[in-house]
Amino acid sequence: MNIFLKRNIGWITVAILAVVPILRWFFVGPLNFRFIDLNATATSLGQIIGLLGMILFSINLILSSRLKIIDKYFDGLPDVYSIHHKIGAISFCLLLAHPLFLVVKFFSFSIKSAVMFFVPQGDAVSFGIYALALMIALMVLTFYIKLKYHIWKFSHKFMVLVFVFAILHNLFITSDISRDLFLRYYIFTFAFVALILGFYQAFLSKIFNRHLEYNVMSVVKLNENVLQIGLEAKDRELKFIPGQFVFIRFLGEGVSSESHPFTISSIPEDGKLEFNIKFLGDFTSQLKNLKEGDRAMISKPYGKFSYKEFKAKEQIWIAGGIGVTPFLSMARSLPKNSSQKIDLYYCIKNEKEIILKNELDLLSQQKSNFNIYYWMSEGKDFITANNILELSSGVISKEIFLCGPVSFMESLRLQFVKLGVKNNNIHWEKFSF
Repeated sequence: MNIFLKRNIGWITVAILAVVPILRWFFVGPLNFRFIDLNATATSLGQIIGLLGMILFSINLILSSRLKIIDKYFDGLPDVYSIHHKIGAISFCLLLAHPLFLVVKFFSFSIKSAVMFFVPQGDAVSFGIYALALMIALMVLTFYIKLKYHIWKFSHKFMVLVFVFAILHNLFITSDISRDLFLRYYIFTFAFVALILGFYQAFLSKIFNRHLEYNVMSVVKLNENVLQIGLEAKDRELKFIPGQFVFIRFLGEGVSSESHPFTISSIPEDGKLEFNIKFLGDFTSQLKNLKEGDRAMISKPYGKFSYKEFKAKEQIWIAGGIGVTPFLSMARSLPKNSSQKIDLYYCIKNEKEIILKNELDLLSQQKSNFNIYYWMSEGKDFITANNILELSSGVISKEIFLCGPVSFMESLRLQFVKLGVKNNNIHWEKFSF
């Protein structure tokens, strides 16, 4: 599979799945009647928008299920969640616009008729109104009210209820879905799969997911902002590739038991897991309360951000602050006599922010093809693609890996593209859930 197709297979798949019911809609009834006047045209557009919104809503719930096959099929779970956020926004706008187009025909009777369209009457339309009202409330909470993570996560579970109302609306209302067998099976197959997966992820995953149990072995403060946590398997060990991440639930006093994603810094051969975590919010600040012997439940590994996924002889790794964590695992796993030439740029504000410098320097000495450059921005400019071009003697034919703050990665990505680097050769960890 070519690189472009591999990296965009998610969007391509979503586009194909979304357009199928729209194409079918055009063959269900005579088009000359569907667009005969303003009222008919508005109603038809409302139906198309509703179909598209419903199928994207279903796809969105499926994408949020964290199925391993989705992680493999798309360009890693961070990319899946990036698509999930965008599709969620699109489907919300479509489902919001759906009744606005349908209400147009009621204005020909009276404004009161149009207003009453949005008042629940105990019929099939009412389920759609309930779904829309609850979805608007959840979107307001998401975008305009800064909730603590565990509260936001709990409120997000109500999206399953929104979806139930949306299914009931489509199930009982007289529409093209009720009249056409293909549309009915297509929409409801996706809807019921999405409902099962969404309900499972929201309410049952903690109970039935097969997590591996680890014990906290060490908790070490590396500097003022970074904590290193070492874990040891109680029974079965996790199998992963360098650069991947897991979802962890810590079961210790003074630490929330919510699941959070963290990148693994250790290597598979160690038999132990190491995480280097920056204090970024309420949850990460709680981790200093962990004690030796506390339990940790580890999910299966996710992500494709790994040098092992690409066989290029020369690679450039660029870390912004705590974005060094996947590169620690990669650097540790590099064979001593690797044929791949790796340049790691570790970008921090000053020397105090560097973690595990002695080990990184030792790895650079032991592995002839692994070079490390510390770029400290205090007192000088931030690193640029031109700086890297000069220090690494070229960038065009190399695979480039970026991990750090989104603005940091986006800025460097654009700079590399201007230098002639193909987008397909630039890999960045969109680690934002």
